[in-house]
Amino acid sequence: MRQVRAVRFDAGYHYDRGLTARQLAVELTDSWAEQGVNLVYYYAYNRVYGARYRTSYPGNIMEDYGRQDLLRHLLREAHRREIRVIAWLHGVQHKHMWEARPEWREKNADGSDYKPDADSYYLCVRNPQVIQWWLGLLDELLTGYPELDGIDLAECQLDVWGDNACHCDGCRGQFAQAHPAAAVAGKAWRAFRGQGLTQLLLASTRLAHSFGKEAHITTVLTARRDGQLMSSAQVRDAIGFDLEGVLSHPDRPDVLQAELIWQQWAAAYGDPVTFTPEWTEGAVRQAKEMVRGRARLVAHVEVTNFGTGALDGPRLGRTIASAIRGGPAGIDIYDAHLLAQTEGITSHLQTAWLGLAG
Repeated sequence: MRQVRAVRFDAGYHYDRGLTARQLAVELTDSWAEQGVNLVYYYAYNRVYGARYRTSYPGNIMEDYGRQDLLRHLLREAHRREIRVIAWLHGVQHKHMWEARPEWREKNADGSDYKPDADSYYLCVRNPQVIQWWLGLLDELLTGYPELDGIDLAECQLDVWGDNACHCDGCRGQFAQAHPAAAVAGKAWRAFRGQGLTQLLLASTRLAHSFGKEAHITTVLTARRDGQLMSSAQVRDAIGFDLEGVLSHPDRPDVLQAELIWQQWAAAYGDPVTFTPEWTEGAVRQAKEMVRGRARLVAHVEVTNFGTGALDGPRLGRTIASAIRGGPAGIDIYDAHLLAQTEGITSHLQTAWLGLAG
């Protein structure tokens, strides 16, 4: 399998340009081919604004590029240029079902809805109706677009950080049955809630595989203040995503996308000395030790500045080169829109990709 040279694409940035879906697909894929890109992550369903593909699934709504069937145009043009396309979804969140089915929402300990910010719409991953609905959503997407090369479930978690969710009646009841003597929000509870998300992710990857498609999972690998990555157990207990649980199962994903974004941690810790483009090499090596060959590890880097200043072409080139020295199976960049605004980006990318070829 070729080394991954990927970008992420969000159609929401292009509505003010007046291009039809076909015109946009041709323009973008020409640009990506010139840059040496061989894989595109297509943001298929925006959790707030809706689908960028044709759908009639219960609860779904379509954006204009969904009604124009941009995904079908992009698949045709990308495959003509030998660029694979993975449908990327931000799971498990969905504004329209969150509003339609209040009983599906994650809950705080006091019974209120868990909603850490205005654009969060967390659905309870242990609710049987949510599970059935979510897998049906993926099934409709894969059935409607058999040309897709796979699906990517990005940044799946139950909590932004801590023991806030989920405390719905269903989760409490299932936990009490499984651990009758254990305290809620204790060690057993944190492992238990992680198992719920793991089971839904594995059911999703199993579904993708049943269609003969790749399954990818993208997750933030959190850095400590000293620059080292947190363990799988620490992250599981904080947000509910259990990397080790996902990778240790036969239905594990084919690709693990590790978000290793030095500028995010430079901003969070106010430390531009520890966190530089060169930090990325060590982070990739640590991520490889965590994955241990059970999935292909792709290093996800970003142009996003996180308050550290614009990530120009040279610094992006340094970041990619550093990531490649760590030995991943490829590189993924967020995102195509920001790349297009970066001066001289084509030459920087073409140079950076040479490290992957070697």
